[in-house]
Amino acid sequence: MEKNRRLGLFISYYLSRFDSLAYDNLGFGNQLATHEKIGELMAINPHTIKNWRDEFDPMFGHRAGWYQRSMSPSRIRVAQALENLDEYQVRSIVQDILSGKIKEEPEQEEQLLSISSDESKEKKTHPFIVRGPTGKKAEEYYQKHFFENKKPLDGKLIDCRDLGVGYDFRIETGTEEYFVEVKGLSDFTGGLMFTNKEWTTAEKYQEKYFLCLVSNLKEKANIIFIQNPAEKFKPKKNMYTSIQISWSVSQNQLSEIYD
Repeated sequence: MEKNRRLGLFISYYLSRFDSLAYDNLGFGNQLATHEKIGELMAINPHTIKNWRDEFDPMFGHRAGWYQRSMSPSRIRVAQALENLDEYQVRSIVQDILSGKIKEEPEQEEQLLSISSDESKEKKTHPFIVRGPTGKKAEEYYQKHFFENKKPLDGKLIDCRDLGVGYDFRIETGTEEYFVEVKGLSDFTGGLMFTNKEWTTAEKYQEKYFLCLVSNLKEKANIIFIQNPAEKFKPKKNMYTSIQISWSVSQNQLSEIYD
């Protein structure tokens, strides 16, 4: 039962991230019917499946989700492990779980269970905030703030959010380039999560790298700039397993072709 609950997080992530496409492709009917069918197959309360889906929702903005609550470490690890897979790939994992096929691949099942391990057995830490609607709102707030105030320094603002370069914006001053990573908090408190690319880029550029922290986004936003965050913070390094899918054909199968 405990294994099923941990595997159920991958199903709920799928429902949240791909929303109506996920419900259609599973073929169980509407949302209520889908939750009931998943609950039946996994021996989990259907309402629990819905609640888990809602926990992931702040990342994707399909529903309000549990925006007022930071995601727990197990949910973050599931999201990180699956973030580079497309709908078909995530669905294949979900279908293997629902059909019981995953149990025929002990190594794969153990990998999934390790990723979604019960956070209650781990040392409690400050909550992390994952980029979702809050992050997007913070970025939009920063853009408006820059054009009105020219901070953290004046220059030409270049949007780099879709380039995967380790920062959200580049500022060109004519002779120099500076880099701004924007993080948002719904309230005044909460932890921050940097990707490995963001943190190593901060270490590389040092004084030319700024963390723009936009807090209290639910009410009156507050913005501060932290220059060279790699020098000012001592973050904890978190390592997680990223799932990649490949398909192997055995030597025996190849031999049968030549025979």
